[in-house]
Amino acid sequence: VDKALGGFYRRIKGRRGGLVANLALARKLAELFWRLMVHGITYVEQGLKKYEEKVAQTEQRLLVRLASKHGMVLRPQAP
Repeated sequence: VDKALGGFYRRIKGRRGGLVANLALARKLAELFWRLMVHGITYVEQGLKKYEEKVAQTEQRLLVRLASKHGMVLRPQAP
């Protein structure tokens, strides 16, 4: 299934295991359901590709911050 929630589940399952991933996904679904009911908005699936791009951007920001903390500068690799 190429959905963002499926990607979230697989990412957590790979790091923490299936039981933790099930609980994390259940919580995410409960929070999403609550937001939909309270604010009366409709849910629009963004897709797996958009989710993976967001995760990659977050990882990149973390790497830059960590490198800066240790006095290093990250530069893009030439193709």
